[in-house]
Amino acid sequence: MRLSAHAGPVVIGPDSAPVLAAEFEQWMKRLGPFESAPRIAVAVSGGRDSMALAILARDWAKAHGGSVHAVTIDHGLRSNSAHEAAHVGCWMLQLDIPHQIVCWETPEHETGIEAAARDARYALLEAYCQEHGILHLLVGHHQADQQETHQMRRARGSGLVGLAGMAAVREMTHVRVLRPLLGVSRDRITATLQVAGQDWVEDPSNQDGRFARARMRAQGDAAVAMADIRQAGATRKLHEQALAILAATAVGIDPAGFAMIDLQAIQDADADVSRNLFGNVVTSVSGGVYPPRGTRLDNLWARLIAKGVDRAWTLGGCIIRPEGTGKICVMREPVAVVAQPFPSGERVLWDGRFVLSAQGFDVTGLTLDALGRAKPNYRQIPDFEPLSRLPKDVCATLPALFCESEIVAFPSFDPPNTALRNLYVRFAPQKPVSGAAFGNV
Repeated sequence: MRLSAHAGPVVIGPDSAPVLAAEFEQWMKRLGPFESAPRIAVAVSGGRDSMALAILARDWAKAHGGSVHAVTIDHGLRSNSAHEAAHVGCWMLQLDIPHQIVCWETPEHETGIEAAARDARYALLEAYCQEHGILHLLVGHHQADQQETHQMRRARGSGLVGLAGMAAVREMTHVRVLRPLLGVSRDRITATLQVAGQDWVEDPSNQDGRFARARMRAQGDAAVAMADIRQAGATRKLHEQALAILAATAVGIDPAGFAMIDLQAIQDADADVSRNLFGNVVTSVSGGVYPPRGTRLDNLWARLIAKGVDRAWTLGGCIIRPEGTGKICVMREPVAVVAQPFPSGERVLWDGRFVLSAQGFDVTGLTLDALGRAKPNYRQIPDFEPLSRLPKDVCATLPALFCESEIVAFPSFDPPNTALRNLYVRFAPQKPVSGAAFGNV
């Protein structure tokens, strides 16, 4: 571990003044609302950004009668990561902030390790918040991170949504991710820590050439006017407002996890809005996080706009097919569903789409799988009757509990009880069709 050294007096210039409590109060207000006596979590790696955020959040929560919980993910990507995480714990103890270390089992292969570590970090942080009843998770992304994100997405040819950068608010299944420091420079964050007399960890991965962000910093390619990013963000807000209105008028979501789209409505709408909405619907129904990209999405959307579809198509783990009533149906593709053991806990997210409750069941040794894989055919089971209104292909993708090939618990959309063959299912996709409105501080 290498800690920053602070020798001599703090010199504060016009662009490097420490963040004031009143400023942070305003930024948090824009990201609200919050419950009375808010309980928030802060992702703390020990770097300057997260350390400053922890201090600011602690004081903000105290002023509102609430509390802060610091969480450090030990990703295991460096040999001394456990020592660094423990050192962060010592700092949190000095700051009177409850702290917990959560470890990630690093995959053996290195392909896509940066993205895998990011995804695992958010999953572990969300699980911590869910377990502790915390609704708001603060992360320390700041102005330079926003500029780098913009540049990286521009290099990949991202459109309007990507160029707006990171959103200040991101809605996950169990927690809201908040980024109150997106408009704050690294110099101001450093000054905030210096005034507080707080050290931090200099993360070696910031100079690790394996990672895209580190390469960009080394090349000096991240500089971009924040005004350009804010303008892109303002344009994105207007776009997403139009998308939300179109979603409300053109898309119907069934509790069984499929969508019906009014073809005429999306044909009459703005092209960019209807295309993004179509991508969002596919993402939501598939249980994914990011919309499908590339020519397959463009080509299928163009076909829908020009003349609709005359047969079933597949895209992003979904089946898209005409219904003969001026509507198209988007449903999960059965072959894309993957079986999994029922994890510990009575409530789980399955296939990125459904929250399941198995109260009253001993799930030891049982498997969650698509209903359509039952043998004999599930449609011959007496408990199937409540689901008979649903399209056959939709039924086949609903979750069920199996003991080998035998169904132990049948999906139900009614509140859970202890009756046999009753597995409570609630559609709760990771990506809502209209999404959370883009916000910035």
